[in-house]
Amino acid sequence: MATLAALVVGMMALAGTAWAVPDGIAPTVVGTNPADGATNVALDAKIRVKFSEPMKDRSINPNNIKIYLGCTDTLVPATVDYVDEITPVRAVLKPLELLAEDTTYRVEVEGADAPDMKGVKDKSGEPLEETYIFFFSTGDTVVTCD
Repeated sequence: MATLAALVVGMMALAGTAWAVPDGIAPTVVGTNPADGATNVALDAKIRVKFSEPMKDRSINPNNIKIYLGCTDTLVPATVDYVDEITPVRAVLKPLELLAEDTTYRVEVEGADAPDMKGVKDKSGEPLEETYIFFFSTGDTVVTCD
C-alpha cells in the first residue's frame, strides 16, 4: 500500500512538470543594449541580449555568449547571467574590468552554426539558427569586421 501511495504522489508531481519538447521554432535575438553600432558606450556598461522567447538557462553562459576586442580573437573576461522573470528575456554580460576607452567591441551569441555545436537554446532545446554578432564602441567610431 505504501508503494502505491508513493507511486501516486510521484505521478502527481510529474503531472505538473513542463516537459521540453522541441517546437521547431528557433529563438531569435530581438534586441541588444547597447544597440548594434552604438558609440560612446559607458566604460562600465553591462551588455544585454534580448531573446524572442524563454531560453534554456544552462545554455546562456560565457562559453557561448562572448565579448571580444573588435575584430581580434582577444576575449574580454565577463560573467553572463540569464534573466527570465521579465519580458523579453535576456542575457546580461558583465565585463570583469572596465571597458577600454575609444575601443570597438564585438559580441557573439553562438547559434547552431557554432563550431562546438553548443549554441544558445530555447527552453524546448531549439538553438538560435546562426551566430548573432553585433558591435559597439566606447568612442566615436565603430569598426566592423569584413
